[in-house]
Amino acid sequence: MIIERVPSLEQYELDFLIEDSLSEGYKFIKRLVDEYRAGSNKFDKNGESLYVAKIDSEIIGIVGLNIDPYVSSPEVGRVRHLYVLRQYRGNGVGKKLLNTVMDEARQHFRTLRLSTTDNPVAENLYIECGFSKVEGIHKASHILEFEQA
Repeated sequence: MIIERVPSLEQYELDFLIEDSLSEGYKFIKRLVDEYRAGSNKFDKNGESLYVAKIDSEIIGIVGLNIDPYVSSPEVGRVRHLYVLRQYRGNGVGKKLLNTVMDEARQHFRTLRLSTTDNPVAENLYIECGFSKVEGIHKASHILEFEQA
């Protein structure tokens, strides 16, 4: 398995990811593709990126990093749309994607935020990777503060 930075989403076929996520009731992968095609989120601002996990040429997972649109600080990043195909879960794919985004975020942001609800497996992953669960913060369920050198 390799993690690959996505320079342009047009070169990737994500229909299988979309179908798999929709079958679980998750609409965020379709939203990622729709927003990318519409130009509203190209993951191309300073510090932003998009990554896929691949086995051979098959995309088995995806994750994005944005400047957090819910706060007015360019020092706050947001993990977006982390998803791994069901048949590849439990093998460290999600953790590799998340760690890749975290490494990238450390170079650009002081804080990294995300929102996940009703998904204990995802919550455990975020906690295991150093995020703290928070309550009462608009559009954030987990936050990671980076130590500044």
